[in-house]
Amino acid sequence: MLRILFMIGGLALIIVTYLPFDSLAKDTALARRLLNSQGCKACHTFEGDGGKDAGSFEKMRERLSWAEIRMRLVNQPGTHADGSMPDFSHLSDEEIDALIYLIKPR
Repeated sequence: MLRILFMIGGLALIIVTYLPFDSLAKDTALARRLLNSQGCKACHTFEGDGGKDAGSFEKMRERLSWAEIRMRLVNQPGTHADGSMPDFSHLSDEEIDALIYLIKPR
């Protein structure tokens, strides 16, 4: 029994040591910069600020999965919004993931 407790304690210590606790804060800051620099808020509302043409990110998080949000960010021409939403495939995977997490936190 003691051996199992030591193994669990050791595993917990390894996990805590290697988890990047500040990465979520960095990703959130990155996503907020992207919302502004990529023009998302020209059409979308986020936290009560932004455009009204394409709806709020808060409503999106209720009805779309992570995969659906990704598809809309890195979209095929004309698959949604009548082709009016730009393709963001020029963004890195890290940037796309940060935006998705900001729109729909897990």
